[in-house]
Amino acid sequence: MDAVKERGWNYLPIRSFRHPISPWDIVSFIELYLLCRKYHFDIVHTNSSKPGLLGRIAARLAKVPLVLHTSHGTSFQPLQPSLLRGLYVQLEKLGNRFGDYNVFVNHSDRIKCLEMRLLPEAKAITIYNAMALQNAGIIQQVAKNDDSFIIGSTIRFSEQKNVINLIVAACKACGQDKRLKFIILGDGEHYALCKSIVASHRLNERILLPGWDSDVMPWLEQFDAFILYSRWEAMPFSIIEAMHAALPIIGSDIPSIRELVDESVGWLVHLDDEEALITSLISVASNPEGALEKGRLAQEKVRHLCDYSTMIASYRRLYEGTDNDR
Repeated sequence: MDAVKERGWNYLPIRSFRHPISPWDIVSFIELYLLCRKYHFDIVHTNSSKPGLLGRIAARLAKVPLVLHTSHGTSFQPLQPSLLRGLYVQLEKLGNRFGDYNVFVNHSDRIKCLEMRLLPEAKAITIYNAMALQNAGIIQQVAKNDDSFIIGSTIRFSEQKNVINLIVAACKACGQDKRLKFIILGDGEHYALCKSIVASHRLNERILLPGWDSDVMPWLEQFDAFILYSRWEAMPFSIIEAMHAALPIIGSDIPSIRELVDESVGWLVHLDDEEALITSLISVASNPEGALEKGRLAQEKVRHLCDYSTMIASYRRLYEGTDNDR
């Protein structure tokens, strides 16, 4: 909200919006519909699952000429109860019927949704997330005061980010390699538990959990490698930022992360394989020169794959109603 106001844009809050499904959703839908009718929008562009569903239906019923949605991952995930997952699949399909285009930030989600027949191919477009160049100019600092190797992350301490498994593996890896240190930046529902795990291993000085900081760039300068061991992702900005910072990436072996990370720029580790994760953490620290080279290649790759001007031009073509690359 503050960023929107700083840019001088209009901000119209929907006070009734709640994160979980609730009776307030009916009120939110009515507010959205009335806003669309009042302001006669030419384009409505939604993000996130529930706002995407309610916003697309409201915009279409209000006869908005162009209705777009960007899918930052899907609401349905493999670990959900089958009935809940089935409900989310049907809601996703319903929302897609009311939009003109659905933008996916990776190819894997687009392909999955097409295979599940959740939308026609003509509506499905991939546009990778990207960073503005002025925010992507970090050079990794090589000079260090000791021979430690710092693996860092910027995450939400949640089930999706698999943070408990990450912290446990980090503690065990520190026990096997004295060079290893970790800085895990962020907060969330599992933050207190993770701090307790670190304290129980007496590793507070080697595994730092500083909490949330919106300015991640100075932290990235301290890292020698970056890790994101998530259970699911769309197109994580944290990895994009880290690659721009010339950091090698340790990632979970899931489809969306595989679109960013391969053996030339980092390491992929299967989910729920603690031994493989610990081995990877130790292996990365044992070859800092190799990690540095992977980081250099990561920076080259992300500048080509996640180009900011390409992202802006792709959305502009959508807004203008011209053809788009799928």
